[in-house]
Amino acid sequence: MRVSFRRVDGPKGGDGGSVAVIERSDGVSLRMDSYDRTFSVPHDLAHFVAEQEFRLNRGVWGSIAAGAMFGSMTVVDGRLRHDSRQRSRELMRANQREIRLAEIVAGAVHDAVERGAPPSAADIASAWQIYRTDIPSFPSDVPVRAVARLNVLRAVWQALGPDESIDLAWSLPAGSRRIRGAR
Repeated sequence: MRVSFRRVDGPKGGDGGSVAVIERSDGVSLRMDSYDRTFSVPHDLAHFVAEQEFRLNRGVWGSIAAGAMFGSMTVVDGRLRHDSRQRSRELMRANQREIRLAEIVAGAVHDAVERGAPPSAADIASAWQIYRTDIPSFPSDVPVRAVARLNVLRAVWQALGPDESIDLAWSLPAGSRRIRGAR
């Protein structure tokens, strides 16, 4: 799946924010609006990076790739499956735990970039315990690696002009490890 994070404002401080244009493998193109004017990097981009680095294949972006439609999304081109609404509901229900985990790790990674401080595994585990009593299992270098990657993309984002974009591909290796407890 191809995702273009497009700037719809000028340099930091302008009006607008960002939009993600998504080209799924089923031939459907989608637009996902974001309302992130106050951040130095779009939250949806932070989600993308965090979910790839933490290998969350059933988080927000994995769910979108599989056919989920979130409220801020509209079809730009192509035709949805005849059962797309039902499929979307089923995907979101089946993936809800990992979507919540994706919110936690993306929030921690995004917050670290905005604050200029690396997140710790303990920060993420603490936030995770709001939803569950266990601690997620991931290699200790993942939070730092995710923040480093998002910092690189933030610099690219901040250099973009209006209607310019960062183009990325969503994929996880076939045998990608999963975080225990995130089904």
